[in-house]
Amino acid sequence: MGETEADSKAGVVSGLYRYPVKSLQGQAEHRLEIDEGGVVGDRMWGLVDVESGRLASAKRFSALLGGVGHDDSIEIPGGPRVGLGDVDAADLLSAWLGRKVRVVRAGESGPLSYQMTFDPPNDDAELFDIPAPEGSLVDLAPVHLVTTATLDACAARWPQLNWDVRRFRPNVVVDIDVEPFAENNWVGRDLDVGGAVLRVDQPTVRCAMPLRAQPGLTAQPKLFAALNEANPTMPNHLGLYLGVSHPGSINVGDSVTVV
Repeated sequence: MGETEADSKAGVVSGLYRYPVKSLQGQAEHRLEIDEGGVVGDRMWGLVDVESGRLASAKRFSALLGGVGHDDSIEIPGGPRVGLGDVDAADLLSAWLGRKVRVVRAGESGPLSYQMTFDPPNDDAELFDIPAPEGSLVDLAPVHLVTTATLDACAARWPQLNWDVRRFRPNVVVDIDVEPFAENNWVGRDLDVGGAVLRVDQPTVRCAMPLRAQPGLTAQPKLFAALNEANPTMPNHLGLYLGVSHPGSINVGDSVTVV
């Protein structure tokens, strides 16, 4: 693929996020460590729905977005802070969610799948089982990146909708002056990001989570239609899924260059 003006531009890391517990609120960070498996400490815990045996995700169980995940505990809204290694953790978390769950740690749980629909505004739409990568609790890829160029353009076009970056749950936010969705042209290339090199594998298909209500953010079901209209060549995609070509550390303020 030939280099374009958009490809040659460099950006800057403007935000970093880590989510210790899958589908719960995460932490804004000044620095992330990237190893061969992705962001160290990201989605290292999860909850399994005992009835179905599947990984619990806010794609199906929106209440999960109300909790805050830490490396060793969960803050239940209006309730206690639950230690993830506590003997009564499963009981307390089950009472919060109104369904029986158990706590699992990435790499120690065996194969797991989660469920999602490809019609996110409709919670009654057909659900599909999606296997989590072996030894991991991420949806599909070790690292997730979004650009401010795309989010800002969407917010300018649909100002009545809320495009807060937290809806999209990235690990890395890049401030870069390119056309919206220009990052889709980076697929198959590497990004030099701080001390790490990340491989661009594919654009990110969006699930129901950006539409969900969460602390400080109201539900936005119309985001789905906007995402379809914003990028008609690749409807309902925003952001990039990345692999790890070379581990290293990433800091807010680091440069980002397409290799």
